[in-house]
Amino acid sequence: MAPTNKAKAKGVSASSFLDLKAELAKQEEEFAKSKAAGKANYIVGGVKRPDKKPTVWARQNKGLEARASRDVELEAVSKPTLESARAVLERKAKIYEKLRKGKTGGLNDKQYDALLVDFDSKGVSEYFESDSDDVDESVEVARPPENEADDPIVEYEDEFGRIRTARRSEVPRNLAPPPEEERDSDEDVIIRNPVNHFPIYVPSAERIAEIAAAQAEENNPLGVHYDASGENRAKGAAFYQFSADEETRRRQMEELKAAREETGKVRQELGAVDVRAGEVEGMRDTGESARSRAMEKRKRELEERRKLVEAKRRKVAEAASDDTSKSTSGVTEAPAVAIPDVTMPSTTQDPLAALEAASTKPARDKGKGKPPPASDADSFLAQLEQDFLRSKGR
Repeated sequence: MAPTNKAKAKGVSASSFLDLKAELAKQEEEFAKSKAAGKANYIVGGVKRPDKKPTVWARQNKGLEARASRDVELEAVSKPTLESARAVLERKAKIYEKLRKGKTGGLNDKQYDALLVDFDSKGVSEYFESDSDDVDESVEVARPPENEADDPIVEYEDEFGRIRTARRSEVPRNLAPPPEEERDSDEDVIIRNPVNHFPIYVPSAERIAEIAAAQAEENNPLGVHYDASGENRAKGAAFYQFSADEETRRRQMEELKAAREETGKVRQELGAVDVRAGEVEGMRDTGESARSRAMEKRKRELEERRKLVEAKRRKVAEAASDDTSKSTSGVTEAPAVAIPDVTMPSTTQDPLAALEAASTKPARDKGKGKPPPASDADSFLAQLEQDFLRSKGR
């Protein structure tokens, strides 16, 4: 029976199509990258074109490759090589083996105390051999130590009292001699603990008694009063220097107290108000508002202006009465017109003062055909009223 699927008939499977699709996607991605980098694409059978100039973003900085290669070299030098790591591990293994067998291993007491493994309590197991096992050491080839300066030959006394010599790392820990102190290069010129005679001051008995008397409480009383003569500075106006003598000092204090009482009596007789702490004489209560203080000030100003206007009116009235008395006496000479010494206020003055002045004059009839004011004071007040009404109408 012939296959129904043509792809299967030709020997092409679905996996082949997927591989082809993946290859096409890979080629498209490479083409896009090369196009972005400015590289020319070559076509088989086509004319070779020169590469495009790379863009600013695709261009590398100068010296970038040299710096990268230098970094690689430095990294390679800094990395521990396999041989150096192996040598360090072998040295550590030897020290560990000596410590396991109870020897010093070339470590001092401080280094041994800093170890994280307790080699003393570590028993013999199946993985480690004991030091008492029969080991043929003649089989091993003797090799000179690599670090003779760090592991010198020392003498020690064993448990049987015998003097033996061995490398410091081979000496058991309980028999290891104390480490020798390092000798300085200038040890020959250093003088340690010189034993010489140094003169020491020893005060005499008279001097000791003199010092004790100077420091005694009788010569240094605790109740010392303040002495301003020892300070070089300006004192305040109310400063008073008391005497150092107790009697004189007490008399001065009594005089000051009497003067204070007398001053208090005089102030009480005159009705003076005692100023509280932090205030100044003449200050008002801070509880009053600024508006109330301004109103009181304005009232005082209006009262003063009202008194001034009344004084001027009385002066004008006296002058008018003198004129009428002269006219009734039959004198033919022309009466002298009294010009009051009144300064005309400017329109910029306070309108409340003008209103106060206008309210003090008597009411007059405003009917038609009435004669004008009889005196200059009335004309002055009328002028003030007109100025006030005009300023209010604005």
